[in-house]
Amino acid sequence: MSTDLWTNRVWQEFHAGNLTRTYRDVLLKLFRYRSTSGHCMPSHATLADRVKCSVRTVQRAMRQAQLAGLVLWTERRIQLGWRWLRTSNSYSFAVPAEPVKPGLRPAFKRPATTGQNGLGDKKFSKKEADHAASLEEMIKDAAGKPNLLERRLAEHQRLRTEVQATRYSSYATP
Repeated sequence: MSTDLWTNRVWQEFHAGNLTRTYRDVLLKLFRYRSTSGHCMPSHATLADRVKCSVRTVQRAMRQAQLAGLVLWTERRIQLGWRWLRTSNSYSFAVPAEPVKPGLRPAFKRPATTGQNGLGDKKFSKKEADHAASLEEMIKDAAGKPNLLERRLAEHQRLRTEVQATRYSSYATP
């Protein structure tokens, strides 16, 4: 299998929307670990460290690559005493014969936004309605209270003029 053929297919899958940027990077990094036989055995943690993502993202990328037919793997196990331990997988690469099919990766469902608040024709839930009612009550309650900022500014202005008047009164002629 040609190196360019597989990497081009990964890029085609990416441009078709079947792979995210991180998934693409994981697959291209995985391909760099291949041996002369075409297999590689890096752990998910190694790939995650190299691509700067989580192990879970590497697992999702592998699942998506398997869906696209790009990567096949088998489990590797070693015997330690009386028990068998699972080690890293053995990966092999394949280029599917069929053309790229867009839509293998489900699109992220974004809520439709209409209007400034993004609610459109949607009615408020009970919790939102209660919150809006309590907010209205707070505004009405605040309207009945004195405006302390205006009071403080007026007091500050009064004291300032008083100080200026006493300051200049000492220069007045007797």
